[in-house]
Amino acid sequence: MKQTDETDKLIIPFKKTNKDATLPIISKKGDAGADARISGFKQIVNENGKKELIELDTDTYMLKPLERIGCPLGFATAIPEGYYFKVVPRSGLALWEGISIVNSPGTIDSGYRNEWMAIVVNLSNKEVQLKKGDRICQIILGKLHEYEITEKNELPDSDRGLGGFGSTGKN
Repeated sequence: MKQTDETDKLIIPFKKTNKDATLPIISKKGDAGADARISGFKQIVNENGKKELIELDTDTYMLKPLERIGCPLGFATAIPEGYYFKVVPRSGLALWEGISIVNSPGTIDSGYRNEWMAIVVNLSNKEVQLKKGDRICQIILGKLHEYEITEKNELPDSDRGLGGFGSTGKN
């Protein structure tokens, strides 16, 4: 059963995992996404064939071209069953800086209770400075639809038929 307030809005509890963190903010009424901010940096290290994330003790990070870094967001959630969140890039950062989210959209399931993290990549050809408190991604609430996968020997026809990827967008 989902909790709602008097305006019938879905109430989703957020918990700060870092005292200095800022919870996501919806900028304008009607916006689909809420901006989330960097709360820290976790670097990927590979020692003796074992990969792990190491928390960096810094307020800024220079992200090199094609490098990726974990950016903890400073909060955890209790998403109601039947819903999930998507972690997606911010369009301005993507356009102007070449910053994106590697596994876009990142999916946060209702059962997840740990701190959220954006996996950020620099797709530009120059270094980009990231700072704690920067808006790094958006989070978008989605409704889960129950579905069932069934195997069939044949599929119904369609106008596109067996046209491959890009078959409808040839110049």
